[in-house]
Amino acid sequence: MKTIIFDTGPIISLTTTNLLGILEEFKKKANLAITIGVKRELVDRPLETKRFKFEALQVQSLIDRGILTVLKDEAITKKSQELSNLANSILSAHGQNIKIVQIGEMETIAAALLYKADTIAVDERITRTLLENPHGLHLLMEKRLHMQLKHDQKLLRDWEEATRHINVIRSIELVTIAYEQGLLDKFIVDIPNARRELLESILWSVKLNGCSVTEDEMDVIVKTEKV
Repeated sequence: MKTIIFDTGPIISLTTTNLLGILEEFKKKANLAITIGVKRELVDRPLETKRFKFEALQVQSLIDRGILTVLKDEAITKKSQELSNLANSILSAHGQNIKIVQIGEMETIAAALLYKADTIAVDERITRTLLENPHGLHLLMEKRLHMQLKHDQKLLRDWEEATRHINVIRSIELVTIAYEQGLLDKFIVDIPNARRELLESILWSVKLNGCSVTEDEMDVIVKTEKV
């Protein structure tokens, strides 16, 4: 079976939009996993709060029922630190390296490499750009930081070589697949253009709950689905 390793973002998006249940269906076709660091962010810390405790319980339920596997491996921690050091040395300004990723984000990539996973699920734009279009990261970060940056060409090549086999999927693609498979048909109601309204609503829902996606991308999805 294929393996998908999840970062925190997509699971938060699915939980806060009441769509976490689609992972139960995806589990029938793929192994779904998170790292211990992601579990800490999704479950352990929120359980100590009042605001996000219910969301944490929902994720823990998936873990308890074997829908999500927690990868407890010290090698992941070591590998994620190596990847973090590499990624955070690619760009610099005034002789100082620019920190572009957090260690938690690198855990998911490290796990994918060590467990030879087919895909990682991540919503955060910088991490996705680093994987899908690393040469475009320079321009993205210059726009965000409003300053000129330099990049280390050798380190960039090293990063590309280390991560080139990793495929990326976002929560926007996850809910689109769920829509295509009829997993969300229970939300179709008796209104004009019901299927289109459903699709647009779930796309906007995950966008507003943290998924990095443009309105143009969502328009393309709606047109492609021909609703």
